[in-house]
Amino acid sequence: MFSDGELKEYGEQLNTIGITEETKQKEVLDYFYQLGKIIYKINIRRYEEEN
Repeated sequence: MFSDGELKEYGEQLNTIGITEETKQKEVLDYFYQLGKIIYKINIRRYEEEN
């Protein structure tokens, strides 16, 4: 889902907050990706209802 460059970049940021294992980093990134998709779909639906 994420390229190696993205994993490395986000991995450095996650390391600063204490998430050091690569598998845990991937889980966190996947979680936030899914959360972003849900928020996006909710906002699109709300926009369609207003118009």
